[in-house]
Amino acid sequence: MNPIKTLTDAVFIPFKAIFVVGLCWLINAMTYSGTWWVKWVALGMGIAVIVKFAKAAKTLLLLALVGWVGWKIYQRYGQAARERFDGWVQKAQPQAAEVMQAFRRDGGSGFAGSTDVRH
Repeated sequence: MNPIKTLTDAVFIPFKAIFVVGLCWLINAMTYSGTWWVKWVALGMGIAVIVKFAKAAKTLLLLALVGWVGWKIYQRYGQAARERFDGWVQKAQPQAAEVMQAFRRDGGSGFAGSTDVRH
């Protein structure tokens, strides 16, 4: 599950659907023989849009839940839990700990002020 791809798909799929349905409508209009088959293309693309929106809603709900749980844990256990977590990250993934330290050092504004590059 890639949450970024899920959310970008939910944004771009309506535009893709409009393009595909419009192109099929044009083809159907140019080759009209008494049957408007483009309605089935529109139905299929509508189902695809609804499915993508549902996946995006599920992803946003999950992200909100994880954020809420993290906020509640921080409220209950405070800075001590954060320091224990940072210590665990330092042991488990030293490179990730360096990234977190650089992010906190810059005040959460990104890595613009960080000139320390380690390979």
